[in-house]
Amino acid sequence: MRAIYFNGPLSNSELSKNISLSTPKINSLLVELIKDGLVEELGRGDSSGGRRPNIYGLIKDGFYVVGITINIARTIISIFNSNNELVSGPHFFPIKMQSDISIFNRVNEMLEKVIADSNIPFNKIIVAGIELPGLINLKQGINKTYFPNIDNLFEELRKIFGIPVYFNHDSKVRTFAEQHFGLAKGRKNVLMLQADWGLGLGIIVNGKLYSGKSGYSGEFGHLPIVDNGVLCACGKQGCLETMVSAVAISRMAKEGIEKGNLSLIKELVQNDLEKIDISIVVQAANQGDQFAISIFTEAGYWLGRGISYLIQIFDPELIIIGGRVAEASQFNIAPIQQAINTFSNRDISNNTEIKFSELGSKAGTVGVAAYALEKLSISKISI
Repeated sequence: MRAIYFNGPLSNSELSKNISLSTPKINSLLVELIKDGLVEELGRGDSSGGRRPNIYGLIKDGFYVVGITINIARTIISIFNSNNELVSGPHFFPIKMQSDISIFNRVNEMLEKVIADSNIPFNKIIVAGIELPGLINLKQGINKTYFPNIDNLFEELRKIFGIPVYFNHDSKVRTFAEQHFGLAKGRKNVLMLQADWGLGLGIIVNGKLYSGKSGYSGEFGHLPIVDNGVLCACGKQGCLETMVSAVAISRMAKEGIEKGNLSLIKELVQNDLEKIDISIVVQAANQGDQFAISIFTEAGYWLGRGISYLIQIFDPELIIIGGRVAEASQFNIAPIQQAINTFSNRDISNNTEIKFSELGSKAGTVGVAAYALEKLSISKISI
């Protein structure tokens, strides 16, 4: 089921290669899954010689998976069918990340409402994935930033939601999405920069998602590389995140206007500077506001400088930039490339592609839903 979910309809021989089982065993499993109403025969595929093979796919309403994003601004819920098609959502709720386990009870209440309104049988939802910020130790099931005193968050979440629940850090989840459904598909060595409310790094090495010994890899945004920079939320001064994240861009816009910079931003927020966020700065830049564009130029420079270090450490074939900061790609791609040219060895950087994610805002929920399905033991499914 996982093989077909991630690769689309497959023949018996393709399934045999994918999951390393004999052809007779695959035939036996297919008969069982067809009987259970989870798999269907889709006809015959192309042949490279000899008899054309039968192709098998998942029945689109055979089961459903849930993807949930919880960040410092809101919660997003989406439901996908067994063909990885969005069937409900994205639904947005004003539930912000906080260090209180009761937040998940509120999210579950919203999920139950979404399921009911979507007329999806609850017993066909087999797993949920949750994208979270914070330092996450997957081996222990701990989010040290928000729930340091909960020893096994996986079990707590299963009790609350009533189904298996898997979670991971936002940058890793979105890297997983790129690996299976985006620009990193078929690539072996890729870095994914999630430039959103914070700045995270996802790492694919030799075709596998790298997490480190405890799951803490990718805290790229908290490298202090800006001399005399501002204080970061992590407690250090001059972290890269303080110059390139969505929060940083909003801060720089507000501070600049308070210092007298003329900008369309002030008009867009009707003189209430507390309403400034990255979407407002992007809107102003798209309308030709020079101050807004200069902010993205500055952010692009620092992001490019950070990327130059990554290139020389990892020698990746591709670097993907995603998150809300990527919405301003037309303004920051030039300074990013200029900084890479300045600070990186050209013999290495010339062979590294820089691309902006094409998955957009859906990357989080589609990625974490698929991630949860991959982690789920299929033998535990009962539909």
